[in-house]
This record gives sequence, C-alpha cells and structure tokens, in this order.
Amino acid sequence: MSQINLKRLSARLTESRAEILKENPFFGRLLLNLSFGFADCSTAFTDMRRIVFDPKFAERLTDGELKFVMLHELMHCVLSHCTRAKGKIRFLYNVACDIVVNSLIFAAMGVTDMVLDGNEVMHLAPDGREGRECTASEVYSMLYDKVPPEEREALSRLGFDDHGVWDEIDGCASLEDAWLKRLKGAAKSCGKGTGMPNGLKRYFKTTSHQALADWRKLLHDYIQHDKSDYCFTSPDKRYQGDFILPSFQSNLSGERVEKLYFYVDTSGSISDEALGEAYFEINEAIRQVGSVQGFVSFFDTRVSEAFEFETVEQLSAIEPIGGGGTSFTAIFESLKDKEEDDLPNVIIIITDGYAAFPPEEAARGIPVLWMMVDSDVIPEWGVHIKIESPDN
Repeated sequence: MSQINLKRLSARLTESRAEILKENPFFGRLLLNLSFGFADCSTAFTDMRRIVFDPKFAERLTDGELKFVMLHELMHCVLSHCTRAKGKIRFLYNVACDIVVNSLIFAAMGVTDMVLDGNEVMHLAPDGREGRECTASEVYSMLYDKVPPEEREALSRLGFDDHGVWDEIDGCASLEDAWLKRLKGAAKSCGKGTGMPNGLKRYFKTTSHQALADWRKLLHDYIQHDKSDYCFTSPDKRYQGDFILPSFQSNLSGERVEKLYFYVDTSGSISDEALGEAYFEINEAIRQVGSVQGFVSFFDTRVSEAFEFETVEQLSAIEPIGGGGTSFTAIFESLKDKEEDDLPNVIIIITDGYAAFPPEEAARGIPVLWMMVDSDVIPEWGVHIKIESPDN
C-alpha cells in the first residue's frame, strides 16, 4: 500500500478512536494508551503496547467494524489475556479470550450479535452463557472439556485477529500492572458513568488493589538464601506493619519454589470478601513466581487436609472448608507428625488474627508470614503484612 494510502488509513484510525472517546470516555481513555501500527499480519493484533493492523484488512472494514476491532484488542490488554496463556493449548485459549472480549463489547454497544469481515463474531461460552459472565480461563476449561480434540482445530479459524505475538510477552507482570493502573485511572476519571461493562466491573472489583506481597522478593528472602545474604532496606510502602523487609538484587524468576504452604482462616469471623483477598494473594504468588508447588489448607479450630496446586486453575477448583472458631495452635499441631523432609519451606497464614498466638517455638524453625486481613491485630512473632479489602 502506498504511503498516501497509509496516511489516509492512519487518519481514519485516529478519527475512529476520537469517536470512541466521545461515545464512551472509559474505552476512549484506555485506547489513548495504545499506538497504531501496520504490518503484513492478515488481520490485526496487539502486544499490549500497540494495535497493529494489516492495511488490507483495515480497508475492508466498515467504520463500525473498525471500532469493534479496536475495542477487541483493547480488552485483551485490559484483561491481560496476552500474558496468561502459559500451560494452555494456545489456539484453544485464543478462542476463549475472544469469546469473553466479544461478549463484553456487545454489552457495551448494546448489541446481541455481529458479523465482521463476513464472519459471525463468537460470543457464547460452550455452556450457552454470554462470555462476559466468565473468565477466559473458565471458558478455556469448558472448551477443553466439551470440545473433542478432533474438532478443536476448527475453532481457531473462527477468530479474526492474530494472537501469535503473545508468545513473546507471556508472564510480563510489568505490563499487567501498567494496564491495571490504567483501568483504575479510567474508572476514577469517568466516575459512576464509566461506560464499563458489568463483566469488566466484576474483573475490576477482584483486581482493584495491588497485591500486598512481592512474592518473588519474599520467597527469595525466606527460602533461597541464608540470612547472611540479607540486605535490609526501608519497608515498602505497600506493606503495613512494624518490620523491615529484606531485599535482594536478584529474584526468583525462572526458579521453582516448592513446599509453599498456605493456611487460610475460614472461621465464622472471616467474610467472603476476606476469603476473596486470600485467594487473590495466592494467585499473585503463582503469577509472580511462575513455578510453584503450593499447598493450601483451611482452618478454624481444626485444619483441613493440604490440597496441592501448581496453577491458578487448580487453586480455583479448591473449595474452602470451615466456619467455626479459630485456632493457630491447630496449624502447628498438624505439623508435629511430619518428617523433616516433608515440612513446609515457608508457612503463610491468612487470617484476621482473632485467636491466641502459640509460642514461636511451635513453628519448628520454619519461617512464618502472617497476612492479616482487615485487622489491626499484630502477631507476636514472625513477619506480618496487613491486607485491606478494596471496599474498606
């Protein structure tokens, strides 16, 4: 395509973005964070920094279709789809992401179906629900369970954009964090009339705070190095509590952390929101570190069996158990019969802290991190972090 035609197409893209900004300031503000580019890619793609169009593809689109594609690529960025395909069948995950994104945009546009570049736009999960009612991981699991292997390949031809570039940006936490900040900023700027689809509001509610724990740093400190390696610095502003956090020049990227034990308080004083915060932090440990062998137990006055997990999907399938009083002693009593090689490398207790603390000797030398949810209780020993639910 000639330079003159590319300039004309660039102007059209800019005009389309301006129209989106006028029609829906929320989406428009977010789009301002993405530049436009052109490449011989057959359709379009995003790398969370740009939206790249094949000029011939963009030329074929109507103005409405062009705006739809912009919003489609934008939502992949906002939902961090581009960085979360690790361990999944790539093309099946691509389809799941497209179903969720398309359905979200349908809701924002007030439409129930659409044809783009001659093809129907997919927006329903395999169980018949709108994709916006699910996460991409949930839709992926449905596709994996319900679609026979011999039929899966055909699904990859139903999308209209190229996700191949995502292979180069898997696990880029800095990009995810940047888009979460942009999402917060757009929501704050636009106020109650954000124009944000309800499905995106649910996502925003579950991610509307930054993880309190820098898990790579914490686990590096407590598992990977001797105390003589510590370099003590001022506390990170994200942390609350009277302690100094050891920090290191390197991190755990690329390393596997094993025998990471989480104990989640499910006593009667713990709210559903607090449980949600607990799961958020454990998810963050998986995301930040990349390769973990984790175990989660639930406790009130008794401790449940330890459920093993390595992925967010495996963790999500674990149902909380409990509802009585609270006993921290029960946690350490459950470790008494374990052989030395079977003991946790580190214990993370997520609780509101309303119980008697056992003596530090009960931990048998295992590092303990207390994550205090919506509570001003200060543990008598160990490191502690205060977590506040977004609504508090």
